Amino acid sequence: MAKGKYDKYFLKEPWGIIHPGTPPDAPVYIGIGQHERVKDWDEPLIQVLRPIYRPYKMIPDGHKHSVAEILYFIGGDPMNFKEFEAEVEFTIGEGKEAETHIITNTTWVYVPGNVLHCPLNFKRVDKPIMFGHIMFGESFDSVILGRNFTKP
Repeated sequence: MAKGKYDKYFLKEPWGIIHPGTPPDAPVYIGIGQHERVKDWDEPLIQVLRPIYRPYKMIPDGHKHSVAEILYFIGGDPMNFKEFEAEVEFTIGEGKEAETHIITNTTWVYVPGNVLHCPLNFKRVDKPIMFGHIMFGESFDSVILGRNFTKP
């Protein structure tokens, strides 16, 4: 079969890379472009999707990225994404402006570039949910407690 003009835009089986500090029992996840640009794609992209099936603190410390990030928390039933039986604690902002939000329904969060965010704590998970994030950047380019995690 001849290659099509747009074949390069289809990425199949984009399995994630485990990052430093990830708990050993963390769920396997789908992710693309995490440490290098996807070949032949014009825009840099990082996208991760993780199943969350038990309570745990995924990201214990606050950090920033040089680019904006979109976080999403959705119900795990593909026939009813609104079914969200979990409680997630997420902090955004610095100092006196920091806000801790409790997420109890399907939610998307926009985090502007250079805005401190996290901890991210999945406090209660009665039924599995999905958590993901999208960034249009070359790498995570994060500063976490003074450590740069641009490369694994």
